[in-house]
Amino acid sequence: MNDLIERYIYAVTRRLPRSKQEDVAKELRGLVEDMLLERYGEAMPEEKDVRIVLTELGSPQELYEKYDESSGKCLIGQPYYTTYLFVLKIVALAVAVGLTISAGIVCLLEHKGVFDGLLSWLSMLYNGLLSAFAIVTLLFAFFYKKHISLGHPFNFDDLPPVPKKSEIIPKWECIVGICVSVAFAAIFLAFPQAFGAYLPEQGRRIPIFDPVMIRECWYFILLFTLCGILRECVKLQEGWYNRRVLVTTVVSNVAAAVFTIWWLGGFNLLNPEFMAKVTPLFSGDTEFIAYIFTYFQKFLLICILFSLALDTVETAVKTWKAVK
Repeated sequence: MNDLIERYIYAVTRRLPRSKQEDVAKELRGLVEDMLLERYGEAMPEEKDVRIVLTELGSPQELYEKYDESSGKCLIGQPYYTTYLFVLKIVALAVAVGLTISAGIVCLLEHKGVFDGLLSWLSMLYNGLLSAFAIVTLLFAFFYKKHISLGHPFNFDDLPPVPKKSEIIPKWECIVGICVSVAFAAIFLAFPQAFGAYLPEQGRRIPIFDPVMIRECWYFILLFTLCGILRECVKLQEGWYNRRVLVTTVVSNVAAAVFTIWWLGGFNLLNPEFMAKVTPLFSGDTEFIAYIFTYFQKFLLICILFSLALDTVETAVKTWKAVK
């Protein structure tokens, strides 16, 4: 019975600001206790009695909206606004950090001055944030207008358990993951020549990838990035390792693996000039470096697939420990 109450309270407070969570949880415990005492006196209430009282209080989402001070300022109607605001903040932060990293790398490699670099960064940031805001807002406006459900009807059996500290997914990990995905896509699509080698005798950089080929298969980079963002968004939304996180991780990682195999296995992305001028520079003890460059696409493919497999196994192990 106490576990059901604690799970209900956790479902209400988990998305509130940390400064308010303890006070709201204490208030809700007292309210539930008063309602049980008023109905059943000193008698020990059964689980069905607790369910009746909690049902009268409303679903966790409804109570969350009452305690959330920003819910009255929504531009998109409830129950969509809270999720919309949550997604918009994360997307805006990820886009800002990712584009800042990309702009910094581009400025360093192109030797831009401070003023030119600042203008370039502000331009990228403005366009990126405006696009992110428009896409997220239009998407949720469509959901609201068409009454597309973003969840499922409240059921006591669906209340998540209060996770242990080791089972909680830190928000910063998810945000960093989204930022890395955005930065990866931005650099690869906007400035693929960032990956390469500088030849002092020629006074120029030679990109390892062929920019023309990279831009011809841009959709694979975009799909791979979206898989990573989807995985991290679900982790961020759930907040702890559970079956939904595991299923999303497996599906997104398998999809990302398929896209990667199709991309790196079906297109010749390496720059012929790089292979002709850089590879012969390595011989003797450093010959293995030339071997890596020669088979760089296969090497990159193995690294990506290994990372996806490692992430899947790690998620599966943590989920098994959390739900067992």
